[in-house]
Amino acid sequence: MTSVQRKLRAFFVSSCLRGYMFGVIVLLALSASGADAQSARTGRVMREKLQHTQRLLQAVTTSDWALLQRESQALTDITKTPTWTELMTPELRPYTGGFQKALAELSKAAERHDYDSAGSSYTALVGTCFACHKHVMNSRIAETR
Repeated sequence: MTSVQRKLRAFFVSSCLRGYMFGVIVLLALSASGADAQSARTGRVMREKLQHTQRLLQAVTTSDWALLQRESQALTDITKTPTWTELMTPELRPYTGGFQKALAELSKAAERHDYDSAGSSYTALVGTCFACHKHVMNSRIAETR
């Protein structure tokens, strides 16, 4: 690996970590503000999703392709559970579709050992989480007015 590649990789890793931490803080703030509106079952699924997503970041930043594959599959499996299906209203289905697409791309990146694709797919994945949580938050605000 050349020195430029090392610098780019270090920049990417630090950018991912900063973005991830910002996203975690925002998601925690959103979940705290709407905690009473979330069922215990929904909370469990979201916490499980968050744990897998944290491990995905670890896998991407360390190029641990086996871990990336396992965690991508674990999250894909969550989207096929009855609990997940119950949570999906027609308004949330597009977010789930984007989430599943990003997971499929992560899995392909793991198979190819493609660091750049893994990074962009992880970013897309977290983006779908953020967009969905924002939609839910805005829906709850609209309901209380």
